[in-house]
Amino acid sequence: MNTPILETERIILRPLKISDAENIFKNWASDPDVTKYMRWNTHPSVDVTIEWLTSVENNLASDTCYDWGFILKETGQIFGSGGIFGHDVFEIGYVIMKKYWNQGLTAEAARAMVDFAINDLGRTSLYGRHAKENIASGKVMEKLGFVYRDDGEISSFDGKRVFQSKNYVLTTDSPSEGIRHE
Repeated sequence: MNTPILETERIILRPLKISDAENIFKNWASDPDVTKYMRWNTHPSVDVTIEWLTSVENNLASDTCYDWGFILKETGQIFGSGGIFGHDVFEIGYVIMKKYWNQGLTAEAARAMVDFAINDLGRTSLYGRHAKENIASGKVMEKLGFVYRDDGEISSFDGKRVFQSKNYVLTTDSPSEGIRHE
């Protein structure tokens, strides 16, 4: 299934495009505060952002990876991105620019991704994790109904950084029955 456009009260979630590269690089991918706990490294140049977006565009029709740009309806600005990916159980991820932290926007966008996974893809469980020091990300997961499962470890994609993590799960009995808390 092609990555669809999703909409919330304040946000449009749309497929990412290579033309987003400058804004993504400038607004969050190059910000070490924003990328501190991400599995990917801070982008040193817009060329790295373009390389990533090229792979995202190549996966638009994938059934195992859905990536969205988060667009503020009020301004039209792209302020973050996120997605769900996996095979048996999808994992959720998200990142937004610092200017919009602590405004409920991450949870709002993530709720749309969770609803899509459950209602459109028929997923009955989702997985989430965050670096233990990244408490705000854990709060987003808890707002969405994810339940803490155990501790673990996250390695960066290049293997140079390792984070102790908190791992969460969200389960439903079936898409039509909605979210069930364990």
